[in-house]
Amino acid sequence: RLSTAPSRRCDAEEAAAAVMGADKTAVYSPIIGIPDGVYNFGPREKKDAVWSWVFGVVLLAVVAGGALAYAGKKDAPAPALMQYGGACNATEFNFAQQLITNEKNYRKRAVKGDYDDRTPSAAAAMGQTMRSDTAPRKTGHEVGNSTKTGPFDAKEFASGAIVWIVIAFVGSFFLGLLLLYMFRSCAHTMVWGVVYMKVGCLGLLTLMCLYSGMTLGFIIFLVLTLLTAFMFYVWMDELNLIASMLSVATQGLKDNPHLVTYTILLQFSTLLYIFPAVAAMMFAAMNGKVTVSSKIVAQDPDTFVCTDFQGTPVDCCEWAVDSWVPMYTTLAVFSVFWVVSMALEMRLYVIGGTLCQWYFAPAGTTDFSGIVSGAFSNAMGPSFGTICFGSFILAMVEMVKAAMEKLRRQERDNILVCLLATCLECVYALIEYISKFATLQAAMTGDSFCDAASSVSDLLQRNFLTAYGTYAFPSMILQGAALVLAVGFGVATWLLSLATYTASNAVNAGLYAGLIGLLSGVIAFVVLSFFVMIMLNVVDAVFLCYAMDKDRNMSNHMEFHSIFNEVNEKNKPQGAVVQGPDGGLMYAAV
Repeated sequence: RLSTAPSRRCDAEEAAAAVMGADKTAVYSPIIGIPDGVYNFGPREKKDAVWSWVFGVVLLAVVAGGALAYAGKKDAPAPALMQYGGACNATEFNFAQQLITNEKNYRKRAVKGDYDDRTPSAAAAMGQTMRSDTAPRKTGHEVGNSTKTGPFDAKEFASGAIVWIVIAFVGSFFLGLLLLYMFRSCAHTMVWGVVYMKVGCLGLLTLMCLYSGMTLGFIIFLVLTLLTAFMFYVWMDELNLIASMLSVATQGLKDNPHLVTYTILLQFSTLLYIFPAVAAMMFAAMNGKVTVSSKIVAQDPDTFVCTDFQGTPVDCCEWAVDSWVPMYTTLAVFSVFWVVSMALEMRLYVIGGTLCQWYFAPAGTTDFSGIVSGAFSNAMGPSFGTICFGSFILAMVEMVKAAMEKLRRQERDNILVCLLATCLECVYALIEYISKFATLQAAMTGDSFCDAASSVSDLLQRNFLTAYGTYAFPSMILQGAALVLAVGFGVATWLLSLATYTASNAVNAGLYAGLIGLLSGVIAFVVLSFFVMIMLNVVDAVFLCYAMDKDRNMSNHMEFHSIFNEVNEKNKPQGAVVQGPDGGLMYAAV
């Protein structure tokens, strides 16, 4: 173990180190009483406990609201009664008066410019014979009798597809393990295989456009192909370094295989809440009453078809939910976001705690049993409030993203909305970036979320926060490899299912096999993306451990230091530190 005390430097060296961000006078503070000074084995103090109570209250509110919704649910009238007004034509509904009120409201909106009244008004349509396009719509029974049976037999397809879907799920899991093994044993081949695939696909599209006579498409794809190839050529050394980094990072997964087991259980455990929450929202939507539709302004006396202000046929009646339902639905949707974010944060926490113990274990250690369960115990115990707080932030970010995306679709021509959405994307990325490393820091030290965010931001800023921008490539490489494997898996499933259906003399063998191949490819990509996220979390955790190691002038894993140091040197500003006439320090480079 190397000494953590910084060596004495001359004044010029200290000034240069201050600019380079390598001043070790403010090193990472070791945890008192901990052998390695980094991982807090406990007993840990509870942090951010209030957020665990808030999380519990939200879930209890959703569960209680779902119980009340189930008790008060009502069945809506038949669709035909809702369509032609049979469900809301009783005296207490004041049907005729509601038509007049609706028309007045629409006319007020049209005068203010809030409604497009360029179509014929409803007043002109009142009492007149309806056009052929507003004739009563056929019921589902009539439509079913008049429609010919299509070639696709859903029952026949489902009976044969279930087995293939199960095979796809099981096979995708083993495909994920194969992905981990390949990046462990032949990382450089995998990385450059993805690179060649991307350039090759663009080149193939270029040739297809040329063959089809699409001059503009040929020029566009040719430029993209050349730019992509040039980018990979410029970043050739970085790609080789990333291949080595992925190879050594997967060693942590190899030594701690139960990380995959725990993360799979965490993901499936979210379904235990999501399904009941969705059911509760459906029950809540059944709490209400039938009212006269607020859209209609006229009803044909012969056909009983109702029309809106523009003369478009609409249902005469509508289901109005109770006043508490929208608020409850919003709370339930947010709780689902929160639970999903919590599963992701807990996965990151368990990986961070496990990899920190693995990284700082004494040299020669081969038995790492129990460290995954220990990290999970900390996640469910002292740091549960911290995870609740971090996942709350991520859930809020996702809610704001959804709201902003909806606003952007509604205001496509508003340049201010577009600019605001673009700026917020940067804010989202920054919040998610800090939250990720704050969770990893909390997993290692047991700090509260805010303290962990502050200390890890200072740690990365002192060392090589800029250099970490190089590691944007792993996500692209891993996702590319997952896509290639998923496509190959889908094609293989398509060929095998096609042979099976053909042997059984199925009429729609090609159609059924194509759908099975498509579904299998999608399932494989989703499962492989799960393994990709685990690998990326491992890379982040190892990177943070290396940052702590470097900040304390220690070298626990030389293989990591050699790779990360090489990456950092490539991102390190070139030149010398000089002192200007005013006493300020700056870089001087040729």
